[in-house]
Amino acid sequence: MDIGFISLGCAKNQVDTEIMMAILKENGHKIVNTVERSDLVIINTCGFINDAKEEAIDTIIEMGQLKEQGVIDYIIATGCLSQRYAKELMAEMPELDAVVGIGDYHSIGQVVEQVVKGDKIVLVNKPPEVFIEKGPRILSTPKGLAYLKITEGCNNKCTYCAIPLIRGKLRSNSLESLIDEARFLVKAGVKELVLIGQDTASYGQDIGYEQGLSNLLERLVEIPDLEWIRVMYIHPAHLTADIIKIMAKEDKIIPYIDLPIQHSSSSILKSMNRKHSVEDLSLIIHNLRENIKDLVLRTTVMVGFPGEREADFMELYDFVEKIAFDWLGVFKFTAEKGTPAYLLPNQLDEDIKEERLNKILKLQKEITRQKNINRINSKQKILVSSRIAPNLYIGRGYFQAPEVDGVTMIKSNCALEPGAFAEVTLKAVRNYDMIGEFDSESP
Repeated sequence: MDIGFISLGCAKNQVDTEIMMAILKENGHKIVNTVERSDLVIINTCGFINDAKEEAIDTIIEMGQLKEQGVIDYIIATGCLSQRYAKELMAEMPELDAVVGIGDYHSIGQVVEQVVKGDKIVLVNKPPEVFIEKGPRILSTPKGLAYLKITEGCNNKCTYCAIPLIRGKLRSNSLESLIDEARFLVKAGVKELVLIGQDTASYGQDIGYEQGLSNLLERLVEIPDLEWIRVMYIHPAHLTADIIKIMAKEDKIIPYIDLPIQHSSSSILKSMNRKHSVEDLSLIIHNLRENIKDLVLRTTVMVGFPGEREADFMELYDFVEKIAFDWLGVFKFTAEKGTPAYLLPNQLDEDIKEERLNKILKLQKEITRQKNINRINSKQKILVSSRIAPNLYIGRGYFQAPEVDGVTMIKSNCALEPGAFAEVTLKAVRNYDMIGEFDSESP
């Protein structure tokens, strides 16, 4: 059977999609790149915020229309939306043939078999208590790049976040399992490993590792032919001196940190249960920039949290302006049922949230643009992702994380190999992206 996938949401979801693809291929199915060529479509959904839920629902409806037209025969929904709203999805979306939870991916082969027989399936169990080994993956990332999911779930209990409700408590993969997976990926041609989890700095806390992330990084740098290690999703409260030390020391660990601060107003941070103050944030960022040369900082902030006064918002605005993050993502608060923040008083109107989001976006766009302008005429090591036209390629420098940051467009009269590095001189800025030229005389 030809099976197509639509993976929505974060990179952690993408890894789950890659695991399911490998399971189904092992079961004799063919994985196809376009849903129109599929007999069955699996939609790996996100359910983190309202926009993500709406995107997932819209995608299911769109696939339902293709099913009605006879283009595809079956639809299965997996992922966070399925985990949280399984019964509602099956009751209200008759186009679905099955709903599978986040802890049941290993059974996707059996679910497909039952669906083809005409059964309607709901397979959603509580998230497991320990990290489940899930086997090989079919990579869906550009050549040379792979994600390494080091944890599942989260113990941080941020008051706005539904992830612990959906994906459960923190569960860390074992050190040896991760090293084996990393070696396998590198043998398959991966040059950049991106470490992901809900909070990568918490890695190992649940299985007795005292310095889990720093120990993992120490082992990863020993792998031959692995050239870049990128660390995403570091909670500021869990960033230790050991992590900073190894990042400063090891060239393979690129000087890029994703440090979601969420806010900088002390009262809002306390209400969010973020476990750090604005003074802590300032000190952490100062230490990072003092110790790690050429550091690139990415963050995420939230506007419109219940009780966020204009003064609180201006504290955030001024902090973003003062720190000048290289990259920044901003979200509007969404009241998620089951979270403490859902019941908080002083919920803000959507138009206020939208206005504040746009102000932060406008500020950050200029900051990022200036950071990129400062890189013009510099030579950068670029990981080539793909060829998009004659003499034109897309790639990323160390200062550009996949999916969330800009890219580098490379002009080259020579053929470049996707999945390999190229020495590129940056020449111009286009919105959030860089434009560069391949230096054919570089070694």
